[in-house]
Amino acid sequence: MGNRGGILATAAALALLTACSTPAPVAQTTATTTPARPTTTAPSSEAPALGPGPGSQPPTTPQPPPPNSPAKVTSACPFLGVTESSAAMGVALDTYAVEEVKTTQRDATTYHCNYASRTGGRQLLDLFVTVVPGTGQVASLVKEWTRDCKGPAKPLGGVAGSTTRTCSLDGTNSGDVMVLVAKKSHGQTRLAELYVRPFTDEVHTKLAQLLSDRL
Repeated sequence: MGNRGGILATAAALALLTACSTPAPVAQTTATTTPARPTTTAPSSEAPALGPGPGSQPPTTPQPPPPNSPAKVTSACPFLGVTESSAAMGVALDTYAVEEVKTTQRDATTYHCNYASRTGGRQLLDLFVTVVPGTGQVASLVKEWTRDCKGPAKPLGGVAGSTTRTCSLDGTNSGDVMVLVAKKSHGQTRLAELYVRPFTDEVHTKLAQLLSDRL
């Protein structure tokens, strides 16, 4: 789940091929290219049903923390906490957050928060936060990040300060959903890519707003 190694593997293969052949002259260009969206695997729907899990708490509705957009992104998990996710979704999440190893492709760096089940139950959340230098490619980045959608990528109404999209990953109303939040922040374009089991648009909007406030 959350396997983003496809593009890096391709780059390594190309590097090996180049080392074994005579390089041809390369024309210089100044054209700006849009970073490719890393390969992502959505949460598995084959996992067992969600269990209560030790230490799980009932959903609460605490006051959200104040918006905090860091000058430098160093991890993904602080952008979305388990307690507030539980409150937004209205379920008791049998989950804890684990920060995975970051990946870098071209100039883009991606951070991954893996929300793992305590008891091996179905994973309901998976978050990737990608940082791209500059703020002039938001539209093309959003297009690139939604190319795996099966069906239309629709904006989420009511999310302030960001460009948002949500879409089905399998073309049904029961499969996994991607919620994408893209924001210009601190001279960068920051993209939060949240994979979640299908909930209502209201829940998706709450989660997107939490991410937008912190990007």
